[in-house]
Amino acid sequence: MQMIDDILKELAETKPDYLSEISETRQILRKIEEEFHLMETHIPRDRWLAIGAHVLAFVRRMTNGERLPVIEAELFAEIHPDMVTLSQKILAEEKSAWQADDTEAFLLAVHFEAIRAMQMGPS
Repeated sequence: MQMIDDILKELAETKPDYLSEISETRQILRKIEEEFHLMETHIPRDRWLAIGAHVLAFVRRMTNGERLPVIEAELFAEIHPDMVTLSQKILAEEKSAWQADDTEAFLLAVHFEAIRAMQMGPS
């Protein structure tokens, strides 16, 4: 939990216009922390910072009703299905009115896949 607070503090210092989205970002980061704890997977600080920046931008987009361009479905084949499912689960649990789309789920899953790959080591 301290890591999340430290990351959010750092993000707030670099993105002062995003302060109103920090609370929602914290909730999503805590869900991510819980899920990775259940998987007994450590998230390094640099990955937390990348995820935190991404989630903060996600919250901002949802708050402002913005959408990212649709990504090609083939890109999902590059990500482990468990990481895509986890990403969809976390984003779906947030505010249902936000309707996180496949692009948002994919981008978060990329972060999760990077952590999974680090845990697996070189193949």
